[in-house]
Amino acid sequence: MGNNTDEKVKREYLQYIEEYADMVTRLCIVHTGNYSDGEDCFQNTFFKLFKELKKGDPPNVKAWLITVALNECRSVLRYRLRKNTVNLNELVIPFEDKNDVELAQLVFSLPPKQRDAIYLYYYEEYSVKEIAQLTGMKENTVKSHLKRGRERLRKFLTE
Repeated sequence: MGNNTDEKVKREYLQYIEEYADMVTRLCIVHTGNYSDGEDCFQNTFFKLFKELKKGDPPNVKAWLITVALNECRSVLRYRLRKNTVNLNELVIPFEDKNDVELAQLVFSLPPKQRDAIYLYYYEEYSVKEIAQLTGMKENTVKSHLKRGRERLRKFLTE
């Protein structure tokens, strides 16, 4: 690979980090439920992006990042001993609005599948069909997770 190609890959990589870092950070923290694991998943996701960019562009970078990040999170949750967890209420989440942080903390309290569906639907604005493709679930399963997640959030907000 020539020098010009290396520079092009580095520029694209830095551009994607700037554009998608907050989204991937939030997704990883929301999914793993702890900052340390979220950071590990973030780093692994962007490391894989760099390797992918060296081969050529992934087809839809945002969707690719979400899919890889979710897989990284699942991997961490499956294999890592969960000794050093951080209280979700102590996390600093990259949202500008205080109400967004409070709502995100309520979303954190949801079970993982509901949490992912709610996050991808409302925060990343994916359709049910797209969420099904990203997560490997059936569309009706995604709809069920969204419905149950909304019901739980409604219950939290009215209490």
